[in-house]
Amino acid sequence: MELLFAKRIRGKRLEKGLTQEQLAQAIQISPQAVSKWERGDGYPDITLLPRIANFFQISVDELIGNDEATRAEDADNFERTWWSIPFTNEGWQKKLKLAKEYYTKYPQNFEVMHRLGEAIVNNMDVLEENLQLLFEIHAKIMSGCTEEEYRRDSLHRVCYAATDSELDDQISKSELNWQEAIAIGELREERFLLQHRLDEYRRERNATNLLIFMQYLGRNGMMYYGSNREPTFTEPERTVAWERHKMRLIEQFDVDGTHENGIPEAWCGCYAEFSLKAAGALIGSGKLDEGFAQLEQTFALYERWNRIPTGNLMAVGNPDAFGEVYINKNGSDSIVHIHFTDGHTVWTPYLWLFWQLKGDIQTALTYWPWFDGVKDDPRYTSALARAKMMAETE
Repeated sequence: MELLFAKRIRGKRLEKGLTQEQLAQAIQISPQAVSKWERGDGYPDITLLPRIANFFQISVDELIGNDEATRAEDADNFERTWWSIPFTNEGWQKKLKLAKEYYTKYPQNFEVMHRLGEAIVNNMDVLEENLQLLFEIHAKIMSGCTEEEYRRDSLHRVCYAATDSELDDQISKSELNWQEAIAIGELREERFLLQHRLDEYRRERNATNLLIFMQYLGRNGMMYYGSNREPTFTEPERTVAWERHKMRLIEQFDVDGTHENGIPEAWCGCYAEFSLKAAGALIGSGKLDEGFAQLEQTFALYERWNRIPTGNLMAVGNPDAFGEVYINKNGSDSIVHIHFTDGHTVWTPYLWLFWQLKGDIQTALTYWPWFDGVKDDPRYTSALARAKMMAETE
């Protein structure tokens, strides 16, 4: 800051064609003070800054080098200096010092944070003493940065540097999207494999595979293939094909034939929702008998789902696919985890797969345009009455 101020005050003085003595007289200070400032040897009292800025007819920010143009120039200087330092052990020490200096000046600059994190993990001999700083910038990046590269690299660095408990703590504080939730699992897999922790590696692999499957099931959410991701209900035939495809996938997990309706408990809710969409789309495409038959199956599925207590650990089915894991039914905290028999849990962002509501069928029958053409049909009237009763059940 002192060097920036020295450069600015000297430049502004010369622009006005003043000597140091003339400037000192104009702003009522000693010539020695001006000389000292211009050498970068000191800095004026903060109360003097407005007087000096007013004399030069500039803002205080511009005077001290905190204006936008100066910050942009300083950012370019940071990048040039960073890349001019060799990528050697000694070079990484210099990069770490540089990044720390700029982070002090620009604590909200994500580019600086990104480079600082890179420098920290490449200085292994001082990693432990910089670990809290790494966590600090990681929290800032995950809460405020939208740059995918910076977020991904920050996650990777934390996975690399933190202990197991520190890593769990950092992940719980991070605002992850679904891609990052899967990436965390893959990074954990790599971490455990490199550390020869094979049981934990297999567990994490099962969790990651399950998250990928959830992401596939959750694609499009409640969207119906309209433009701009709006539910337009314009392609019912495609909706039927897609929802039935997902239903068939879920049916494969009842490998021993012991699950009610052939559906493992954990998937009952989303399977019911897929069935509801298929029923609406069938009716919307004019296949009324098939659609109302599908709707009847949907009621049975929702009734089963509604009987499962909130927070209950639900079986996923087919342990050969994902291991012996369970999913908790969504509760008041709106958080869903994958639960392992050893007590370990992995957070999942796919809440909507396990959060079907008692009023879903009533909402669909009332508002989905696929049902507009059948509201005089006795089957519709009967279904609506049944749906209202389900929605009002305690």
